[in-house]
Amino acid sequence: MSASLLDLQTLRVQFQRRDAPPFEAVKGISLRLVEGESLAVVGESGSGKSVAALSLTRLLPEPPASITADRMVIDGHSVLSMSEKELRKVRGKVVSYVFQEPGTSLNPVLTVRTQLAESLKLHRPDVTDIDREIIFWLDRVGIVDPAKRLRAYPHELSGGMQQRVMIAMALCTRPKLLIADEPTTALDVTIQKQIMELLAGLRKELGMSLIIITHNLGIIREVADRVAVMFRGNIVEEGDVETILSAPQHPYTKALIDCIPRLGVKVDRLKSIDYAQLDALA
Repeated sequence: MSASLLDLQTLRVQFQRRDAPPFEAVKGISLRLVEGESLAVVGESGSGKSVAALSLTRLLPEPPASITADRMVIDGHSVLSMSEKELRKVRGKVVSYVFQEPGTSLNPVLTVRTQLAESLKLHRPDVTDIDREIIFWLDRVGIVDPAKRLRAYPHELSGGMQQRVMIAMALCTRPKLLIADEPTTALDVTIQKQIMELLAGLRKELGMSLIIITHNLGIIREVADRVAVMFRGNIVEEGDVETILSAPQHPYTKALIDCIPRLGVKVDRLKSIDYAQLDALA
């Protein structure tokens, strides 16, 4: 049996508010991820999936966030007991992130080389030829003529190329777990497919674990082994991809699947979600 890379039990995340009671964004979720496994965390905006992902390495500012769990272990280390110095060694080296909308995540005044070199110097000081290493990763993520792109600024790249740079930046530290938060946001359908195929291929090639965070169940079939469906801070359904997509049990999962566009099927409007019914089940 593969070793457990992530063991999360009863994660709760609250945010303090000035003139109101604390808001509980994540309400006691549990997840386990073994080495080399791929998990898709799916749900609409505001369901708590991104907050949960950021909490794994305590990237949320505390306060206003308050992060508690019965157990939160990554690669054998308890995250909740780590100091800030210890956490910096985990972020980027053990767990690396690809954030949504690379156009705002990349620094607009720094070149591609500068931004990747910063990650390498921090997490892989053993690398002596930084340019060679950066070119290797830019080529690995499918950027044509990578040596030419070293001196490029983010605004000189297309949205798809910016996302590939973000993936190269996340992977050049050789993390054990890559968390991709809405990695296809604002990209056209063709580029979305390319990015998902790239992530799936790299995950298998590098033997790393992968968490994909998305609102779109339609893009996960080729990249994920398992799915966890989040609704209003809870995981309402979890299982392997084929089972969830072919035989969903929870009404919210069924509603998300009904939103997936299908070739040859014409609908006047998407089905609406009966939130009153879902709240009654929560």
